[in-house]
Amino acid sequence: MRNIAKTGLALCGGLALTAASALAQDSGPLIDLLVKKGVVSDQEAEELRAELTQEYAKTSAGKLSLGSSVQSFKLSGDVRIRHQMETKQTTGKTATDERTRERFRFRLNGDAVLAKGWTTGFAFETANAADSGNQTFTNSNDDYNIYLARAYVGYAYNDNLNLTLGKFKNPLYTTDLAWDGDINPQGLTETYTFRFDGKDKLEVRALQNIMQDNDEKNWGDAGNDAWLFAQQLVYTKFFGANSLILAPGLTTYSNANLGTAMTNETPFAGTSSKLTMLTFAGEYNFANIAGSGNGIKVYFDSSYNFDASSRVSQVYNVNTATHGKEAFAWLLGVGYNHGSGKAQGDYSVKVDYRRSALGALDPNTSDSDFGFGNLNQEGFKIGASYNLLDFASLNLSYFYTTAIKDGLFQKDGKTTPTVAKLDHSQILQADLVVKF
Repeated sequence: MRNIAKTGLALCGGLALTAASALAQDSGPLIDLLVKKGVVSDQEAEELRAELTQEYAKTSAGKLSLGSSVQSFKLSGDVRIRHQMETKQTTGKTATDERTRERFRFRLNGDAVLAKGWTTGFAFETANAADSGNQTFTNSNDDYNIYLARAYVGYAYNDNLNLTLGKFKNPLYTTDLAWDGDINPQGLTETYTFRFDGKDKLEVRALQNIMQDNDEKNWGDAGNDAWLFAQQLVYTKFFGANSLILAPGLTTYSNANLGTAMTNETPFAGTSSKLTMLTFAGEYNFANIAGSGNGIKVYFDSSYNFDASSRVSQVYNVNTATHGKEAFAWLLGVGYNHGSGKAQGDYSVKVDYRRSALGALDPNTSDSDFGFGNLNQEGFKIGASYNLLDFASLNLSYFYTTAIKDGLFQKDGKTTPTVAKLDHSQILQADLVVKF
């Protein structure tokens, strides 16, 4: 009787293989029914499942076919559902704007390691703004677009030198004081690593970021392409399980006009000139605090613009005699983590205070959530995360900002600078994130 059942089941499996995508779904209930009827034992059923799975894997439908040059390929991504509450008051106004939004973000990443030191990859997400992948649920259940967020080619000349071209993850060591975490720079980047005893190392990182392509037939800055050039040293030193990172750098810009089609939170479509910023960021990690896997991190970031006086006066049209040049921006924070953030039950909390001075930062790259991307803001950010499962977490973020200089207007005394329009702001974000 059982031999007949096996023969019949094999026939069913053969038919399922002709429609390979339905194999697991069609054969499973049939095997369960045969076990329930006592036709086959549990052990025989498991053997049959394994045999059919192996046969399926041998078919073209059972495997992803990749080129011979691909050594490994990884697909990953996440879905984030967000509840956001926000308030803000514009400079010179008495009314406070309030808004509640239900939002989501979808991201899909593909990264391939190729032969002979080459890599390539891509990423898709649900918004075209450089500093946000979010969409707000609206428009009576309309569908939403998908945008290409990364497309890059990399080459490792050896274990020390790496080159990347295209649109890629930010290669700089930084916080969201100067670089919003959602921004993927475009252009070229190079990293050279000097390795010392143990895990200590010194990295030389460089970024040539094309910000805007302008038509050279135009005169002056309107005909120059806008480039950002960043150079950085990143030194990592280990003291047993503890570690120190120090990252001084210099960021400069070419003199060019920026486009008017930018969709970031607070876009500035003027000139990229008068930005020569000395940056310095770092952190110290205390490992195994009150148990293995627990840690405390103290971190900082800063930016000083040598051309701040000209930037504030000539580009933003603000009187520096009255308001000062505001050349220095800084951030100081501390965080605690229980676990790595990748396992069920892991959690973390962090808080930082920062000062985003008017002349010290590029408003097109700084964090879009802190003061809605406005400069001339100071305040704090609090964040917390808890892993419900290995792949799912609940996250909370709260931002509170106030104006550094009250009543900041341009030289006419009536117009607020486009990058510094707020008196104060608050944002509360509650997220459910599922990774795959």
